[in-house]
Amino acid sequence: IDEEVERLSRELHGDMARMPARQMESFIIGRLQKVSWATDVELVSVQPGQGRQVQNFRESLFEVNLRAGYHDFFEWLQIVKHELGYIVVKRFEISHSDNEVADDPKLNLVLTLVSYRMEHPNAS
Repeated sequence: IDEEVERLSRELHGDMARMPARQMESFIIGRLQKVSWATDVELVSVQPGQGRQVQNFRESLFEVNLRAGYHDFFEWLQIVKHELGYIVVKRFEISHSDNEVADDPKLNLVLTLVSYRMEHPNAS
């Protein structure tokens, strides 16, 4: 049973399953940068923020600005899901970059990613 709980926790939270809350923000930003380098996606900026309480879970928001080709962005999303576990894209904007070559257009992308972390009622 313990192995199954560990597997499900890893699936839900990725490597963040046992990480202290104060380290989670820098961990996520580091992983986003790593995935961006691996997929030829330009990570323009990441702005962390506090979300709201949803039942027993606390939202952590990350507004992420990217510049990428469509296929590179799709690969980026797949790897982020694998690396970070259960991350939700809460909001997104996609626009075409100006002054781009027609056969290899780049997109400007703004995403709000949300990570959920269980909080116990007695936690502050």
